[in-house]
Amino acid sequence: MRKYYYKASERKFNLDWIDDQWLWLFAPELIVEEIPAWTEQEILHICDSLLEDSLKNLFDGRSSMQTLVEIYNWIISMNDRNPFSFNNCCKLSGLDSDVIRETVLNRVNLNNRKLH
Repeated sequence: MRKYYYKASERKFNLDWIDDQWLWLFAPELIVEEIPAWTEQEILHICDSLLEDSLKNLFDGRSSMQTLVEIYNWIISMNDRNPFSFNNCCKLSGLDSDVIRETVLNRVNLNNRKLH
């Protein structure tokens, strides 16, 4: 933490002179906002898009190492309870998650061998 000094004397910033009592005279208004439920089509679209974008980014040479690690960990996690886990996205998209996982990991290993 930095301290700032002005002309060899320490100044403290004090806001006690501001009268803020008027802020507490009124109770805050309760805002009720209805959040619409997701439709099945929207959830399927999210799962499809998540799978497609993740696989594209995994094999895109411009992706950062952090992104690659996140996608790789997302793919290899077997017992993830997240509704948008790799297994759930594959299942909702009508794909076999084990086949996709095996294919992707083989391609990742093949790409790593080419780099060395």
